[in-house]
Amino acid sequence: MAIATPAKFKGKEAFYEKMLRIFVKDPLPQQWLSFDEAVADAENTKKLVHTIKGTAGNLDITDIYQSALRFEASLRDGAPDKDLYQALIDACDALKNSLPPLPPA
Repeated sequence: MAIATPAKFKGKEAFYEKMLRIFVKDPLPQQWLSFDEAVADAENTKKLVHTIKGTAGNLDITDIYQSALRFEASLRDGAPDKDLYQALIDACDALKNSLPPLPPA
């Protein structure tokens, strides 16, 4: 499956794919915390979600950006929403699974 490259990255498709690979590998926890663990460590969760939101926005990954925005708002309002947390995880997993396999080294 080919990745749709936003207009600002046209002509730089390989760079964009590289950035997506870094995004799904780096700021995203290798193993997501359970919802209860994420809520118990609310300050770090807020920082992580804010970072995910900003990076997704810069890379024009709308699904992840919107999911992070909604979950971040629920954290900020003091009413963390488990469904919004799961939606963020699902959006990140969908991106990771959509990337084409790396060519053999």
